[in-house]
Amino acid sequence: MAAQSVIQPISPDHPAIRDLRHAVELMDCLSQEGFGQIAAIARCAEVYIGHATDPLRQDILATVLRAIQGRADDIQNSINLQAEDVGCSWPSAPADAVPMTGV
Repeated sequence: MAAQSVIQPISPDHPAIRDLRHAVELMDCLSQEGFGQIAAIARCAEVYIGHATDPLRQDILATVLRAIQGRADDIQNSINLQAEDVGCSWPSAPADAVPMTGV
């Protein structure tokens, strides 16, 4: 009968565990803050659209949409960097490789 190897549990104080915990906590913070901001910007745009008495100004809506897109890109990049720092990044295809339907 072959000997079975026993994997010892890793201590919560191990540097790799601490690094992973820190990365997850930071990603959670980034996502809560950033997605909260995106939601607030979207709500403001919704109120503007619902209460506008003048014809909707495309420049204002374009600015709002650029702000949403920029914030989303910032959050994605920050979270991706944290995941990469602990060796847990998702292998994704380039953005231009994903077909967008209905746009």
